[in-house]
Amino acid sequence: MKIYAAIILVVALALSSCNKLSTERVEQSALASVQQSFSSQVAPDAPAGPADYVVDAVAVAKPAAGKLIDITWKDASGKTIRLSDYAKGKVVFLNFWATWCPPCRREIPDIVELSREMASDVVVVGVSLDDGADAKRKVLNFVTDKGVTYINIVPSSTFSTKSIAEAYTIIAPINAIPTTLIFDRNGNHKQTIIGANTKSYFVDAVKKAM
Repeated sequence: MKIYAAIILVVALALSSCNKLSTERVEQSALASVQQSFSSQVAPDAPAGPADYVVDAVAVAKPAAGKLIDITWKDASGKTIRLSDYAKGKVVFLNFWATWCPPCRREIPDIVELSREMASDVVVVGVSLDDGADAKRKVLNFVTDKGVTYINIVPSSTFSTKSIAEAYTIIAPINAIPTTLIFDRNGNHKQTIIGANTKSYFVDAVKKAM
């Protein structure tokens, strides 16, 4: 009888362990499923490459003196985005430039560094005034070569970036490039920088707008 009792006890313990392991596996699987689902909901996709930073101009809002003028663009996935939403709560560094402009090309590396180092407080947006059917290709080649990791708006088949420059003349004439406009967190114009400049100068200007 003692032998039978011992056998029954061992079997019971074995079944209990298997059931516990099975339960743990189910719970772990469920937890992993929840974590995966949560991650997919809250974690934005990392930029796939330079093309994600080159976006098509769609529209510009009615000009308002002294205030950030809303710009609408379409990103690489086809999603329509407004500057006011994209830059909400941050200082805006709006740079008008072109690939054919030597001073523009010289200051881009400094702007790239600023955009990375001050990303928590500043949104950098470039507006390319390149034109022609190959304007987007030129900008894409340039940002790829220079490692640019901030949004650059290019003309589309339906809207020219020159219209954006014209709208912003109510704040500062865009007669020469590069021209950079800086706005505080509330969209108020704080400074216009005409001509190429250095990272230290840009950083000081941005800090004044904070």
